Amino acid sequence: MRRAIGLSVAGLMLFAGGILVGQRTVAPKKTLIHAFAFQPVEGTTPAQLDELWSATRKMAGEIPEMRSIWMGKVTNRSGNFYGVAMEFDNQAGLKVYADHAAHRAWEQVYFKVRQEGTQSYDIQGQ
Repeated sequence: MRRAIGLSVAGLMLFAGGILVGQRTVAPKKTLIHAFAFQPVEGTTPAQLDELWSATRKMAGEIPEMRSIWMGKVTNRSGNFYGVAMEFDNQAGLKVYADHAAHRAWEQVYFKVRQEGTQSYDIQGQ
């Protein structure tokens, strides 16, 4: 009897856990993402990419409007591509970033390693 009650309680807990997991939803963010991918110029060294990643982290720390940043190798394209994505509250935050002295300093490092023609995208969350 005790065993049957224990198994029943365990079964109910497992069932309740399944319901909670099944009800999980992901709420879309309403923030703005500024993202771009780039191909490095021929001869770019790992040290130059490390310098870019350091400069990117430094810039992110100096611009309070930047909420989050992702950077690294683009994994779903053939070839040698890297990317950066930045999160802002809104278009006004993106403008602060675009006009910020830390962004201009970062560009000096970025422009040394990227091929011309980088395209960026701004995605405003709904």
